[in-house]
Amino acid sequence: MNRFPAAAIATAILAASCSAPASPASQGAPTKYNPLTPAFRRADDGRAIDGQTVTDPARPRVQRIAILPDRTTGRDWGLPYLEAAVEDLNLVRPDAVFTVGDMVQGYTRDGARWEREVDGYLARVGRLVPAFYPTPGNHDVISGSRSPADRTFADRYRERFGPLHYAVELDLATAIVLFSDEGLGDGRIILSEAQLAWLAGALDAAAARAKPIFLLMHRPLWRSASVAWGTRVQPLLEKAGVDAVIAGHFHALQRDPDVNGVQYHIVGTCGGMIDQPPLAGQLQHLTFVDCTARGELRVWHQPVGLVLPGDFVVRADQDRVWKLREPAAVRATGRLPDPGTLTEPRTVAVELVVRNPTDVPIRITLEPPGLLTAPGAAPAWWTPGRGGRGTPGAPGGANGWTSHALADVDNEHTMSAHARRVVECDPGALAAELAPGAERTVSLPARLLPQPVGDVRTPQLDVYAVFTDTKSRPVPVYLPTRLPIDRTVQAATAIDAGAPYPVLAWDYSPYDTREANPTLRAAIAADGSTLVIDVRVPDDRATGAPQWTEPDPKRRGNPHADAVRVLVDFQGANPGLDLLCEPFTPGFACGEKGCAWTFAKDADGTEWTARLEVRMPAGAAPKALQVGVADNDDTYHTQWRWLAPGGANGRWPLAKAGTSP
Repeated sequence: MNRFPAAAIATAILAASCSAPASPASQGAPTKYNPLTPAFRRADDGRAIDGQTVTDPARPRVQRIAILPDRTTGRDWGLPYLEAAVEDLNLVRPDAVFTVGDMVQGYTRDGARWEREVDGYLARVGRLVPAFYPTPGNHDVISGSRSPADRTFADRYRERFGPLHYAVELDLATAIVLFSDEGLGDGRIILSEAQLAWLAGALDAAAARAKPIFLLMHRPLWRSASVAWGTRVQPLLEKAGVDAVIAGHFHALQRDPDVNGVQYHIVGTCGGMIDQPPLAGQLQHLTFVDCTARGELRVWHQPVGLVLPGDFVVRADQDRVWKLREPAAVRATGRLPDPGTLTEPRTVAVELVVRNPTDVPIRITLEPPGLLTAPGAAPAWWTPGRGGRGTPGAPGGANGWTSHALADVDNEHTMSAHARRVVECDPGALAAELAPGAERTVSLPARLLPQPVGDVRTPQLDVYAVFTDTKSRPVPVYLPTRLPIDRTVQAATAIDAGAPYPVLAWDYSPYDTREANPTLRAAIAADGSTLVIDVRVPDDRATGAPQWTEPDPKRRGNPHADAVRVLVDFQGANPGLDLLCEPFTPGFACGEKGCAWTFAKDADGTEWTARLEVRMPAGAAPKALQVGVADNDDTYHTQWRWLAPGGANGRWPLAKAGTSP
């Protein structure tokens, strides 16, 4: 009973954690993550002993009590929130469930109507596994006759729900329920002397138990001057060591200032009418009160519909997702004009081969269910509440939530954000239904936009394969699809006059860096004797491998260093080149005759350049080129960006500027 305020406990744990030794080897003592974590046994060298068993000390047992906020003025559209709350509570399994009243619309003169509303409410809360304790609200007891003397529904409440005020001795706490509508609609907010006397006795009994105490009521009586809460009630609460007072009625979640150690809370709604956003305190939610055997009490809240069962996603549905992703169920065919060669937008036909590798029907679309977009922001997924409820624009239902998964995928330097702006396509232009195992080619019109040559990303469409899962929910599987372009790398006669080409990450990787793309220029001497490749690499961490050795296939494919790989195909029977350089690896040497590398690093260490000069084989001319830039950043993963898609197998034609390959 206010012996261990939650804030003080949290502060103590944080302070102890921050002051713990940083290094057991250097400090001579084992690190404890916080004071509640047992220390691991360590060997003489300070390292923890593998395979040991530690005993976690017993913690104070927690008793969790749930509270259902107001349901009234929500009418039938609010019932799905109540239903979702019951599902949540049956998963969380608190020790008991209370309300703060206003469980039915009430305010009627029609007894049969009131009974139907009660039947509807109790039918839903009757599915609760935990014990249920109601609190009377004004809608539950006030008659539509407008007569304070009309006790019809107050009496019926006692028949259908229980007493108007009472106490519950829980294992680790005492809950006291007050009746905040004794005036029955006469305009007076009161706490009668009779109920006050009962409260004083209930508080004495609760204090004798030496366990946390909290009060529940519908109207926040402490806000009404007519109650004189500060002089009549607050002293009783402080004497008994009451921890919290919780009310509803205002349909807006809020926390009033504590008064001498007593917390004051007003909860929002669970199916009741709201007209403002959550940050205005208006949301459909559950409230929880946690009490421990050590006398601690903590109040917290959670939107309804967000407790997920253990089978929220089952293996069969996850297998379908992976079948659609690996390899992707959508691939583009044909080649579009290079946007870097356009001077005005051009209408093109995009061809996609779509297939269904799953055992259920799918729909291929550009308009997925549940994707939220806003100007200047990365798209976010909207996940409806359980059972498909809560979709934006739908009439009510359990709350859903957003996940910014696409914000992680988007990389302004490599993938989606820029590529989406290269091609415009009517979202309704693609809607292909495929039966299990089916495959077909679809064509859709698009508008290709001109782009600066050095800043061109290959156009991308955000395609989605949507299937209905085992719980009847639409599941969109994101399949970003690059559209092939017909690009020729134009080589100038002098390297500084060459057009820049971006070197890109063609496939998503969670490890790809957020640095700008490398750029490449190419030049072929006027007499055709020399090919020059110049690569400029933004990189704030130059990394070399421990030592240079002649590159084998493993090193070429996954160097443990920053690297540039150049692959050149020649006309005729001349063999191609496959050169790897690691400019920051000690002892690096090209290892190829007729090739020369030069390197430079800028003064502030944020960029480096690599230039390769290749003497052409006699009578040969280069016809295709691929260049890869590997970025290691002293990590396990080395990330590649490539001039053309396809990795080491990819190529784009190479020609002298102004000519065709």
